[in-house]
Amino acid sequence: MSPGRRRVLAGVVLLPLMLASCDGGEPGQAVPTAGLSVSSVAETPGEPERPKAPPVEEPLDATKYISEPCGSLTESQQREFNVTSSRDNSNADGEACIWSIGDGSTSVSVSYATTVDAGLSNLYALHETVPWPYFEETEVDGYPAVYQDVVDHRAQGTCGLSVGIRNDLFFSSDVISLAGNDACKAAANVASAVIRTIKAGA
Repeated sequence: MSPGRRRVLAGVVLLPLMLASCDGGEPGQAVPTAGLSVSSVAETPGEPERPKAPPVEEPLDATKYISEPCGSLTESQQREFNVTSSRDNSNADGEACIWSIGDGSTSVSVSYATTVDAGLSNLYALHETVPWPYFEETEVDGYPAVYQDVVDHRAQGTCGLSVGIRNDLFFSSDVISLAGNDACKAAANVASAVIRTIKAGA
């Protein structure tokens, strides 16, 4: 799964402003999941129950977007974020799309973790087994979420955000940009846009 980010300087600077200025999501900082395999953590009978993510109160049907991940952002949203190109990046870990922003110094990735049965709770279990460099709980439009990744590159303009949309499914919004950009704010804004798309298209 890969991330992406915003614009910085006369054309490059404008994009980060769009991604990071929209209302929604809390700033924080996180890292992308590029090259990260999120495999399920199975529970062994008799061992203590593993930590679980907050329940998803209003599950979303993302079937349409899992099969066509690049449709997760509408044309209008892509214009708002100054998307210049997109490509399907689905792999063994799930379905994904990468969008290039502005001059290409920023990229955004949205991926659906279709191979993880426990949804967002799997990330909590992995964090308990081998703690992530950072693991910050939050929510996006009322949906449980967490900023986390295997490496902490937030100061370099990279952030990863995973959002639970069903108890057994989450998607990740990852942003890769330049140092000084609020990649976590951008990741939250993209995640909010994806949720709106799924709700409208379900």
